[in-house]
Amino acid sequence: MTFSIIARNPKTGEIGGAAATGNLCVGGWVLRGDIKKGITTSQGFYPSTVWGENILINLNKFSPSVASNKIIKKDRNKNYRQFSCMNKFGKGFSFTGNKNIKFYDQIVLPNLVISGNMLSNNKIVAQIAKNFSLKNKSLSQSLIDALKIGKKYGSDKRGLMSAAILVLNENKPPINIRVDYDINPISKLEKILKMTNRPNYKNWLRKLPTNKKQYK
Repeated sequence: MTFSIIARNPKTGEIGGAAATGNLCVGGWVLRGDIKKGITTSQGFYPSTVWGENILINLNKFSPSVASNKIIKKDRNKNYRQFSCMNKFGKGFSFTGNKNIKFYDQIVLPNLVISGNMLSNNKIVAQIAKNFSLKNKSLSQSLIDALKIGKKYGSDKRGLMSAAILVLNENKPPINIRVDYDINPISKLEKILKMTNRPNYKNWLRKLPTNKKQYK
């Protein structure tokens, strides 16, 4: 019912995730993150926010696969869920239960994890991976561009209703933008991101505390 992208910029250490779905409030359901640990996306026929939160807790103690499987194996309804995560070093993991609605798919690469279910075809995840790029772009813009690629190649089979991004950087305040309901949520998401780059807003952001500089 959703497709998502998790990525890390190896040059800056930024980590982030993006998701889009044919249902309401995808950001609140799917995305969780902690700059000291990593990013998780929890989706599927019956998404589990508990998975996203509990696995995130352990991403600094265990590898993504170990941290995930400790939670997944206890869940009787795991086959209705889809989950991905990446630790702060760019190592990822993804799980897709076989009772999700087809098409579903996942790809795990260094610094990149893509997954989706209830997709209109079986090429969408591969096309996002093939076309994902950080060249001359911020991670935030790269994630939105990845959502646009997913939409171009077929998207959620129901169409899209909501979209979100979450980007974390030790030296900057988080970017957490959600479009909970819109006829064109990715375009709305990109419009809001561009608004955060306006001079007055950017100057205000520079004055906020960050993970590395909590007091100024």
